[in-house]
Amino acid sequence: MKLRFPTGGTGDVVHDLTLRIPEGAVTSIIGRNGCGKSTLLRSLARLMAPRKGAVLLDGQSIHSQPTKEIARRLGLLAQSPVAPEAITVEDLARRGRYPHQSLLQPSSETDRAAVERALNLAGMTDLRHRAVDQLSGGQRQRAWIAMALAQDTPV
Repeated sequence: MKLRFPTGGTGDVVHDLTLRIPEGAVTSIIGRNGCGKSTLLRSLARLMAPRKGAVLLDGQSIHSQPTKEIARRLGLLAQSPVAPEAITVEDLARRGRYPHQSLLQPSSETDRAAVERALNLAGMTDLRHRAVDQLSGGQRQRAWIAMALAQDTPV
């Protein structure tokens, strides 16, 4: 896939990339500054479309699939996420379950178990009732990781 700089530049940030992310694995994208990591993630999150080529999930363009369906299958964590004021760690983790719920549907036992598992894996069980904006930087990152884990996506 080819992607342009988000600032409107004419150069390609990513050229002829094939990326396969294994199901069930946590995958990190690392590289030097300006090499296209954020651009790649923006493309995966459907915030930008490739100028050439396609972004496929299970063989289908992510731009042709409903947002909620993508969120059930693909979990992403932004570089600098911002939490709503005074939201607790547990409530933030619960937000990861939204793709699996219907409007006005109460949390299911599956949702509660996924949140509990995510808090445990992220080491945030003891801080579950603390406001995210009162956490240290590292704790805040772990709270967001708990949300992504609670989403319980294959990719």
